[in-house]
Amino acid sequence: MTRIGDFPRMPALPIAQRSVLTLMALTLASCNPDTVLNVKDPDVVRPGNLTSKSALPALRTGVLGSFQIAYSGGSDLANGGHEGIINLGGLFADELINAETFSDRINVDARRVTAANGSMVALFLDLSRARAAAAAAARKYARLDPGTVGHGEMIAIDAFAHILFGEHYCSGVPFSTITDAEDIVYGQPQTRDEMFLAAVAKFDSVIAMAQALKDGDLESMARVGKGRALVNLARWSDAVAVVSGVPTTFAYHIESSTNSDRQKNGIWNYFTNSASFSVAEREGGAGLPFVSDDDPRIKPLDTGGPGFDGSTELVISLKYANATTPTVLADGVEARLIEAEAALRSGNAASMFTRLDALRLSAGLDRLVDPGTQAGREDLLFSERAAWMYLTAHRLGDLRRRVRQYGRSVASVYPGGPYFKGGVYGTDYVLPVSADERNNPKFQGCINRDP
Repeated sequence: MTRIGDFPRMPALPIAQRSVLTLMALTLASCNPDTVLNVKDPDVVRPGNLTSKSALPALRTGVLGSFQIAYSGGSDLANGGHEGIINLGGLFADELINAETFSDRINVDARRVTAANGSMVALFLDLSRARAAAAAAARKYARLDPGTVGHGEMIAIDAFAHILFGEHYCSGVPFSTITDAEDIVYGQPQTRDEMFLAAVAKFDSVIAMAQALKDGDLESMARVGKGRALVNLARWSDAVAVVSGVPTTFAYHIESSTNSDRQKNGIWNYFTNSASFSVAEREGGAGLPFVSDDDPRIKPLDTGGPGFDGSTELVISLKYANATTPTVLADGVEARLIEAEAALRSGNAASMFTRLDALRLSAGLDRLVDPGTQAGREDLLFSERAAWMYLTAHRLGDLRRRVRQYGRSVASVYPGGPYFKGGVYGTDYVLPVSADERNNPKFQGCINRDP
């Protein structure tokens, strides 16, 4: 089901305006960003020229290419690179540590993040661009080829972007709209839960389309996404009802490619190509032992040398061994993890272990040992989630949930204390909305920064 496209680098403009320019070249042939409004290439389909459904595949390819950049990143080093939310979310949480010298990313790792942080500004732009492109494409499909797989897929990508914003950012993310006339309608800031509820509604429409089409893959993609949103809303029984029919073998991937640097897997890039990030080991006292556990789901490999900074031990994850390694967005493993968590929440620890052990046995791992306490079982559940979904943009959302849904202290789940590159860890628990969003007159800053 997955496809891959490419997306041009845009000039520095307010986020909503940049999204308009992005949509002017959605098939994403190479072009000079200074003349993006005067594209001559006949292979470029501009939104105003999309008058038949024959142009929709190119539009869809552009959306998926845009989402790849926002999700797993790329390695377009000539244009500053693209970290993607997987890398920066993992750096902010306890999956990765910084192994280079770029101050903006060091501050992300140390949880000292400002809205003007260059990496944060770029990430917010990339994710906003992908969401706006997906929403615009869904409207084109609704008019030209409604109820098709491509239509449902575009709505689902929009919904996943809402989830990623809700799990990673403070309350108060605005979602502006680009009309078919290429005008900007500035969006009202949304709270964390409003973002998840919006995702639920979008996934519901995709599920209905998939059932009409009898397309099991599209339906499974939407069901896993909806289940993820419902878990964030603490609606575990509803989440189980949604994901119960998803096959464990199902997976929807965001593909990578060597067709261009921008299309290469950005996680691989920051591990192997630039030696910028390293697998974390019990980061800040509260982090998990991602290295010493030597878990085959993470596949840590000590390179025997330092990272780009010349001093930090470089441990890479062979989960992303190549530039073409795809990245999971939704799969049946997550469906089983949702069921396991719901079982624990309902007081049925035995059912939780049955589900977790079934996954482990399928991967050649031993059965788990019951620690015998509720707190210990919760720790075990989140450790399993961390291993199965390592570097798939779930970890920061899980740290936040441990605080607000499980009553854990921030200090017990977030890295803290002295930071290994100087100073101490900061007190940021969520990512801030980009400073560029101040161009939106309806945005006045984060509503709150609560986990």
